[in-house]
Amino acid sequence: MVMPRNLFLVRHGQSEANVMQRAAKAGDPSLYNEETMTVPDRSWRLTDLGVQQAKVAGAWIAEQNIEFDRAMVSVYTRTRETAAHLGLDVRWEENRVIRERSWGEIGSMSKQDFARKYSQNAAYRDSDPLYWAPPAGESIANVAENRVRNILSTLHRENARDNVLLVTHGEFMWATRLVLERWSDEEFLEREADREQMIHNCTVLQYTSTDPSDRNNVREKLNWVRRCWPVQVDGEWTMFVGEWEAFDRKRFTGEELLVRAEANRHFLEGSFGS
Repeated sequence: MVMPRNLFLVRHGQSEANVMQRAAKAGDPSLYNEETMTVPDRSWRLTDLGVQQAKVAGAWIAEQNIEFDRAMVSVYTRTRETAAHLGLDVRWEENRVIRERSWGEIGSMSKQDFARKYSQNAAYRDSDPLYWAPPAGESIANVAENRVRNILSTLHRENARDNVLLVTHGEFMWATRLVLERWSDEEFLEREADREQMIHNCTVLQYTSTDPSDRNNVREKLNWVRRCWPVQVDGEWTMFVGEWEAFDRKRFTGEELLVRAEANRHFLEGSFGS
């Protein structure tokens, strides 16, 4: 399946909801009040910091000297603002497929309220974050197998060998990594638990089909990725630029599948069946 030559995904800058969530995670849920708990997720604005992050990310993207053939933005307010503040010379098309993961009934709820009102669901989230879905919401696996595959099929049909830019959301980017980089469930869980793998506000995931070490080696598929995001160093804004990582489709023998299966213990003692 021939894919775009370069695919950039950008998470939105810091939003007002991010501020509320961070405070609640630190033990202060006071920003969740009668007014804020009725705000639809699509309506949250960027903070001043979020605007600055978008400008820094946009300047770095412009420095890559890539002319984008297509630029899409999620229909949410915080992604619209981020796309505008990137300051790039593109024409944006809105796309609902790349919207935020649906958080269902807990979308406007503090961490503390969620744990209290949905204790069983909260326990499931901790035990199986890939397949866990909030009440009336989506799991990462749902987003990956439905919406991410939808947009990748569109890009295959309409933008093979093009350069494409998407401004989207952190959870959609996790789901995209799961599909494009062909992670196993175990790889997802390992990375999701690793703080160094965090998708910061205005993180840029750059995928390419051109070997970064050999520009003459161009594949049909996207086979390399790097993560970059805005940081402040000594009071000055700059872009942290990660190393390129190669990835490819994985295939296993029956014996290798058994080794992977045996990494999990039996949960029932004794012998059952005959």
